[in-house]
Amino acid sequence: MKEQATISAGREPLLVSFLYSTILNHPSLESAVSYHLSNRLASASMISTTLQSLFREAFSSDPEICSSIRRDILAVSSRDPACTGLPDVVLYFKGFHALVTHRVANYLWTHNREVAARYLQSQANRVFQIDIHPNATVGSGIMLDHGTGIVVGETAVVGDDVSILHGVTL
Repeated sequence: MKEQATISAGREPLLVSFLYSTILNHPSLESAVSYHLSNRLASASMISTTLQSLFREAFSSDPEICSSIRRDILAVSSRDPACTGLPDVVLYFKGFHALVTHRVANYLWTHNREVAARYLQSQANRVFQIDIHPNATVGSGIMLDHGTGIVVGETAVVGDDVSILHGVTL
């Protein structure tokens, strides 16, 4: 992914700073994802560095989340014809953003931190227009295409390698 981001930076000088701050300056995929999503989800009442610590906690405590993120990126890049490279998924695809946010919210929910989990769910719904209950079971290799209007309830179970289009309620 860093190689593709470097090529993109060379092609579009206006985005060099953006690509370095979101992908190229980070030591790992998890670091890049936590930085980017924390900035997307931040608000006046919850700054990005606080959110980043929640993401990093979940990523470091649950290696399955990290594995699922990688599978999700590959799912989007292989199934969505609008995707031109791996950095696209991480930077621009709100279905992926909502899914990663759900994975962190689910981690918090299962560790008796329901208030923080609901905060992330609410922010993801506000920012990405996708509502996934923190206790919903979601597999890996998932693609939420276009995302707007997707609702996944608490009792829903989404298996591995599933694609869901906009406007779907489960």
